[in-house]
Amino acid sequence: MQHYEQNVDTSRRSEFIVVGGGIIGSAIAYYLARDGKDVLLLEGERIASGASGAAAGMLAPHLESFSTPALKNLAERSLELIRSLVDDLSISTPIDVALCSAGFVSPFKDLPKKSMNIGQQEYWNRSRLRSEIPAICDQAECAYYYPDQLQLLPGQLNRALIDAARAKGARYLEQQPVVSLDIQCGTVRGVETLTDSYSCNNVIIASGLGQGMGDVLSNLGINLPTVPVKGEIIAVSLPEIRLDYTIYTHDVYLVPKPGGEIWIGATSIPFNHDKRVSIKGMLRLLHEGSMWIPQLEHAAYTRSWAGLRPQTIDGLPYIGQYKGVTGLYIAAGHYRNGILLSAVTGEIISRLVAGESEEELGITEFSPMRILEKGRLVH
Repeated sequence: MQHYEQNVDTSRRSEFIVVGGGIIGSAIAYYLARDGKDVLLLEGERIASGASGAAAGMLAPHLESFSTPALKNLAERSLELIRSLVDDLSISTPIDVALCSAGFVSPFKDLPKKSMNIGQQEYWNRSRLRSEIPAICDQAECAYYYPDQLQLLPGQLNRALIDAARAKGARYLEQQPVVSLDIQCGTVRGVETLTDSYSCNNVIIASGLGQGMGDVLSNLGINLPTVPVKGEIIAVSLPEIRLDYTIYTHDVYLVPKPGGEIWIGATSIPFNHDKRVSIKGMLRLLHEGSMWIPQLEHAAYTRSWAGLRPQTIDGLPYIGQYKGVTGLYIAAGHYRNGILLSAVTGEIISRLVAGESEEELGITEFSPMRILEKGRLVH
């Protein structure tokens, strides 16, 4: 045994391998490294090249519609963690995530019949709304203001997590798509990529719609389905107006970003694998956005992009241990809340591998074991 340890390529051995370099995988790598674990992250393409890099970066659990109270609670826990996480990252990395705490405004063209009564909020009448957002449309009668909701640059957060994880001892490799898991006698022993083999004691699949969640698990008889939901965003520039707050409505959101850009999003097209931006989607977003800020019709086009959100069949993410294989954990399927849920998912996985139970962590509702596997696990 001693001879084996002396001659093994240590760069290909680790205690934990995280599969996927999106926001969830990067957060897990960060929290594991922070807690002193030996971590290697493998990304099939580039860091933040999937849904994480295509998101708008909104951290607004009080404005989201969650399918269960447990998911809402998870999101609220994560928002609080992100506040301290951003402070911690600023110590470990120079990458600026551009956290904006100006808050969110949800305007209405008709007086709401009752208070939203969601989290911390303020009611703005017509006069107050116009004083805060002079460019708002004439039809807007009132709004609710949510001062404690945040937004940031998601790609920057993704890269900051990776950079901070590396500063704490983690390693990562890009363009290393995982094609299979090495499982012996019901226990994880490592992974195979297109070019190399890596040994480990634990694997965390955090790969969204990419590597790991498709053929890799299916080939083992593990069926954890996710479906793509295409989302498109268009960025414009309009120096003539100043927009401090994120405007959030049922049909569209307008997010002010550094450099004067306004991000307008987002379309939602289930079962669509096409990452090209459609003219139809852009026209719809511009129309909906200009219904609230009419001057957007005169904005300059900056850029546009699309991403594929990974949605599970019941709308809840997979977070937990796959109990059919020792050392196999799943953290995927976060749909449109990957950025928001990144911190709490990273912390949960780190505590889970340290010995805390899913019951203690309050995540039994998200266990991957809730989905019945088809086929038989072959070792």
